[in-house]
Amino acid sequence: MGSGTQGLRGRDPEQGDRSGPSGEVTLSFLLLGIDSLVGCFAVGALVNRRSWLSYSALFGLCDAGGFVVGTAVHWSMPDGTAKLVESTALLVLGIYLLVVAVGVRRVSQTRWLAALPVLIWALPFLLSIDNITYGLIAGHWTDSVLGQAGEQALSSGLLALTGLALSAIVVRAIPQIQTRGIYKATFAGIALILAAPLLAVLG
Repeated sequence: MGSGTQGLRGRDPEQGDRSGPSGEVTLSFLLLGIDSLVGCFAVGALVNRRSWLSYSALFGLCDAGGFVVGTAVHWSMPDGTAKLVESTALLVLGIYLLVVAVGVRRVSQTRWLAALPVLIWALPFLLSIDNITYGLIAGHWTDSVLGQAGEQALSSGLLALTGLALSAIVVRAIPQIQTRGIYKATFAGIALILAAPLLAVLG
């Protein structure tokens, strides 16, 4: 354990120190859930509105779980690796959706789309990897792992819900997307591909 002046505890020293002004550290901590906002905006067209709360809650639980794993058992990985895994996941899913959209006349749409629910609901787990690298913040409002995990879960869940809501606004503004499921898949595919480099930068 480091001293109270250390910005972060439970991290590999090679990954760097996030010590700094309290406000900056707290903002950085809360923005760990920014990938929830980006991911949910991208796939929001494919998520049934009745599932919004459970889907956004899963993002919060996965981010909190990743945080607890990285802090409590001192499991860590380089930040660059976490960003690469998350961005690659978005890119692969986006390409898959576009393949479905382009090839729908040549293959069975049902067969191609059957895997989508699994892939969409796996996204919260894939996007929680960056939380493993963060660790416990010293000098935060609480030094409790569960307390900071709860804060992270709330932040990530709310950002995920915001992303779903923003996606719904865009879909509603473009009537063509609402007419066929394949158009929703195309929109989500393009959004995921564009989100991949954005997440790599913001990650």
